[in-house]
Order: sequence, then structure tokens, then C-alpha cells
Amino acid sequence: MTAPHPGAPETAVHVEDLTVGYLGRPVLWDIDLDVPSGVMAAVVGPNGAGKSTLIKTILGLVKPTAGHVAIHGAPYRRQRRRVAYVPQRSSVDWDFPTTALDVVTMGRYGHLGWLRRPGRDERERAARALEEVGMAGLADRQISQLSGGQQQRVFLARALVQEAEVYLLDEPMAGVDATTERAIVALLHRLRDAGRTVVAVHHDLHTVQEYFDWMAILNVRVVAQGPVAQVYTRENLRKAYGGQVSLLPHGTGER
Repeated sequence: MTAPHPGAPETAVHVEDLTVGYLGRPVLWDIDLDVPSGVMAAVVGPNGAGKSTLIKTILGLVKPTAGHVAIHGAPYRRQRRRVAYVPQRSSVDWDFPTTALDVVTMGRYGHLGWLRRPGRDERERAARALEEVGMAGLADRQISQLSGGQQQRVFLARALVQEAEVYLLDEPMAGVDATTERAIVALLHRLRDAGRTVVAVHHDLHTVQEYFDWMAILNVRVVAQGPVAQVYTRENLRKAYGGQVSLLPHGTGER
């Protein structure tokens, strides 16, 4: 494998020549991706396009066949503290006996190291994060007793206390109610406006223009990437999804 190229200085996530395969079948093929710093980026594509695999490979959870990844110019293993991850809600064991506050406090472990236990400061930070996502009143509730939208807010709070520079989220709006979705989007916009980089796997093409300012369209390969205003086109979506694609121009009722 060749030495990683760090990407441009303003690049938050740099993926180069990335290939991932399962059982001899390519899931991602020759992916080149450069997500700029300070954007709210969507990764969209049909089922089986490799969206979740891309996020997990960036995080080192999946080993690539070829290629490499850099976060702000360095390998992920050297940048762990600068990255926060919100997995798909369906991949989490919600029956684990712990409270919402405990889950959020776990987000501070990367700052503490293995030998220190979370103390008053960490729990106060976790409580503030729960308040920011509208969950302060449920801090002591067992996570198994929370609704799907509440569970998602808890995991967002855990990401917040990590004080990261890059946030990777795997379908954060999937299966939540409209109120929770608006709250999640508002929170992610605040992170972006504070100079953080947000990369989210997203499934609803009709809200991409409203929620995001940068996007990558994926179907095993990268079909297109760049500012939403340039990339969100019928031609690019048809390349990824095939057939007739319903397109909703931003700011109009046209369909």
C-alpha cells in the first residue's frame, strides 16, 4: 500500500483509492472522496451502495482491501480524539442496563484514558449535553425505556461531549419523529456553524437540499461529490438509483 496523501489543508476527511470487499464481492470500489472542513455533508445512495461501510472504514471498524483514509491530514488512529461517531440505532444493544447519563458520560473516556474514571466534571459535561438535546429530564432513565427518538438524542449527546472536530453519523434521522428530526438537524447545523465537520449517511433525497450544503452520491463507486447546489441533479441521481428519480428543487413545490 502506498503512503497516504493527506489531502488539501482544508480537507477534513480524505479517502483515496479505497476498496472494500465482502466474500469476494466489492462493496466499495476505488473510492476517492474529499470532504471539506466546516460543512454539513450527506452521503446518499441506494440500499447496498456501501454508505455505512464507508463510514465504518473511515473509522477503522472495517479493514479495506486497498486504499487509505486521513482525518485532517493524518491517519484515523492518530486522530481518534478529533472524531465522534453516532452509529445506526438498530446496531446498538438498547437492553444493556445503563442510564442515559451513563451512556453520555462514556463519551468522555477518550479524554480520560484507561486508568482514570469519570468524575464530577465528566458527569456535569454529560448533563449539559443531555440538556442541549432536550433530554435533561430523562438523565436517570434506563436507555431501554426510551423511545427511538430519545435514544438517538442520547447518542448525539454522547458525541457532543467528545468535543470532536469531525462528526460521523450513520442515518441519524432514520426512524425518528418529525420533532426529533428537526432538533437533530438544528443541532448539527450549530456544530457546522461552529466550524465542525458533519458527515451523515442520509436516506431522504427530498430533504438533502434543506439540511445539507455538501454531498456525495454513492453506489459502490462515487457517482458525484461536491456542493449540493452542483451535485444534486437528476442525472447524478439516476446514475446512482437508476430509473425515474423524484427530484424536489429547493425552495419550490415542483416534484
